[in-house]
Amino acid sequence: MDRRDFFKTVFATPLLAPFLTNFQAFGKDELLLISENPEAFLPFILEELGGQNKASGRSFVFLNAHPRKTALCQSLEASGWTKASRYQKADLNLSFRPLQYPASPSFTVVRAGKILDLRSKKLFSFWKDMNENHPSSSCLTIATLHARQPGNSLGNSVRIYHNGRVVEEASLKKDRVRTFGIEKGEVTVKIEQGTAFVLSSSCRHKICCSVPPVSFTGDRIVCAPNHFLLEVRGAGAIDTIIG
Repeated sequence: MDRRDFFKTVFATPLLAPFLTNFQAFGKDELLLISENPEAFLPFILEELGGQNKASGRSFVFLNAHPRKTALCQSLEASGWTKASRYQKADLNLSFRPLQYPASPSFTVVRAGKILDLRSKKLFSFWKDMNENHPSSSCLTIATLHARQPGNSLGNSVRIYHNGRVVEEASLKKDRVRTFGIEKGEVTVKIEQGTAFVLSSSCRHKICCSVPPVSFTGDRIVCAPNHFLLEVRGAGAIDTIIG
């Protein structure tokens, strides 16, 4: 696989735009892994990234239900990771999103809003084998490294914008599901265990539904087709201006 094919495959998965926007401000490392059996690949990828992300610990937590949760737990624990009691205490957050259409197995690492070029590292040969020799999958595992960062404060509310106007602000301390009616359909937001995410949307590609739960002040989820924005708020947050 040459340089052009490599980047063509990476960008072919229409999931990256919201991640590049969402995590640029905080510099989190985001691993997007497409595979029917992520437990077979995740520990090795994390080990290879270990020297780069300089994570201070090795604890993990699941932010939502995952079809391979049991196998992932066993695989991570066998590699020296331990389960955290709460997501606030974890160094690695794991979440699951089903893809609308099956895609070739692959993984992409986004750091500070930029996709890492893995061709010169051992990860590239690993990625190539995974991409060429394993079946397509609709299972997207999202692993957030640097989950704990001292400069990032947990938000206390989430503010919803539509067409640049605030339509609602809700506490992150109370679990709830809320559906917002818009011109082209609906967007449903779920607040659970201090995080917020888009549960469903009427947009065509469902990119916003693939963004992992957000919880830190300033984190955002954007649904561009519906002119819909979700933003985590904290004490002393600066108002967002949407033109």
